[in-house]
Amino acid sequence: MNIFQPKKLYLPALIIVVMILTLLVFIGFSTYWNLNRARENALKFVHQQGVATLQIIDASLLSLIETTDFQKDSIDQLIRKAENNQYIEFVYIADREGRIMHSSASVKRGPPEVWIPQESSGNRIFSRIKKLPDTMPIYEMAQKVLLPDTAQTPNSASDPQSRSNILGTRKGYENAMLVVGLEMSSFEMAQHEDFHHAIIMVSILAALGAGTIFFIFVIHAYHRMNRRLRETQEYTRYVVESMASGLLSIDESGNVLSYNNLALEFIGQSSADMERFNLQQVIDFHQSGISDTLTRCGPVFDREIVICKAGGENLPLAISVSPMAMQEGACQGAVIILRDLREIKRLEEKVRRAEKYAEVGKLAAAVAHEIRNPLSSIRGFARFLGHKLQDRPQDQEYATIMVKEVDRINHVVTDLLNFANPLDIEPSHDNPADLVSHSVRLVEGDATSRNINILIKTDNCPQTAFLDQDQMTQVLLNLTLNALHEALSGQTIEIGVSTDAPHKNIVFWVEDDGPGIPKENLEKIFDPFFTTREKGTGLGLAIVQKIVENHRGQISVSSPPPGKNHGCRFSIEIPLDLEATL
Repeated sequence: MNIFQPKKLYLPALIIVVMILTLLVFIGFSTYWNLNRARENALKFVHQQGVATLQIIDASLLSLIETTDFQKDSIDQLIRKAENNQYIEFVYIADREGRIMHSSASVKRGPPEVWIPQESSGNRIFSRIKKLPDTMPIYEMAQKVLLPDTAQTPNSASDPQSRSNILGTRKGYENAMLVVGLEMSSFEMAQHEDFHHAIIMVSILAALGAGTIFFIFVIHAYHRMNRRLRETQEYTRYVVESMASGLLSIDESGNVLSYNNLALEFIGQSSADMERFNLQQVIDFHQSGISDTLTRCGPVFDREIVICKAGGENLPLAISVSPMAMQEGACQGAVIILRDLREIKRLEEKVRRAEKYAEVGKLAAAVAHEIRNPLSSIRGFARFLGHKLQDRPQDQEYATIMVKEVDRINHVVTDLLNFANPLDIEPSHDNPADLVSHSVRLVEGDATSRNINILIKTDNCPQTAFLDQDQMTQVLLNLTLNALHEALSGQTIEIGVSTDAPHKNIVFWVEDDGPGIPKENLEKIFDPFFTTREKGTGLGLAIVQKIVENHRGQISVSSPPPGKNHGCRFSIEIPLDLEATL
């Protein structure tokens, strides 16, 4: 199942955030710079107006003082005319002691605080912004009054009287200051416009900032939601992979869209082969009912099917199909659940075998009691006849054959009684390796006479196991005798015991190099009375299986064993924790 990975979507989001932050910085700097520049330009304009006004008044004042008919009223008229300029708030001339010598009408109505700059040498122009109560700020500019030089005044040298008049006129104006107060309406208007512009830009900045914060919040929420989505997808994937059933989803054409690993195991495919894989390659849609689901949107519940895997194994499965109806009346695909029936089939077979054993047990119990007593009498009479017919060797041989056949029948009856009995186990803690060695010693003579080697393997054997020693000896003895019967001279029989740690089992096995068991007989060898040997009873393996099952274990057969092309291997698995389960 694929996991949605949206990491590539984060890059455009981060780029947008960086661009917005960069734009915020740029707009903030641009607004600050524009406000300062507009303020400086407005102030420069007012200053230029003040400089021009000072120069005009100073030039006019200089002309008046140079005239021979100079009167102080002329200066007052000059100042009043200058006040008529709409940008001039007041004009006055003050001496160094701060006394106003000449002033405009507005000064007379309410004289301002006299401003005499400390440094007044030369013709330097001083300026300041002064805030008056309940009025706009005033831009004050001051310049020292420039008086004419009598030596350079026309006719002053030749006309002593004129020179004397000019000197008299200059008296009192030495170091006097000409002060002009300019209204700052244009400056205030520019500042007001700049303030509105600043408010607009701040609003834009606030909107951009809020948008950035909201965008960051959206990215964070998206990241958190995406993380939860990935966690949900991971959890869902783990749940699907942990299912005890195979899960598949297909489209309307049968192409596999999603799956879990158990489903791949059931259909015998790998994840690399699932690209555009059509399920009809391994499952018959008509027999399984998938076709009906895709065409009629009808579900299918627990229909039994068989899948033939690559190794020739027939895998029984229960299939359930549910339609995926994306639109009403139209099926866009199906969800398929596959359930392994091998264990159920094994249990069913075990139940059938138990029922068969029960019937055989009843029959064996009845037949054994009816046959055993007459057999004892027949065997006794046969031995008596053999004793009486010593002088007739041929007839005595017939009597001897009768005794042997009666013994064989008695052996079959004994096996029937053993099979019919419950065979309750009496387990104890024993060394499994000693159990194997003891079983080998019982058949060692027979193996030597047949020139057959017996190989014992107990390398990975536990020190103790909870087993019924007598019954397990019978199991190993029966399996070893069967192997000796099938093995040829010079071949080897392997018998061993080890621990299957992953499954917590102890494993016994007996393996021979004989011709093996035909495939068609593998499912019958544990059935009572099934035998391929002329003098066999067909009860040996049935008794072995019963003993193993009483130990809560299971027996399996491989013919040929893995990695070989002939032979047979019987494996017995018994739980190590048998003591806790009994």
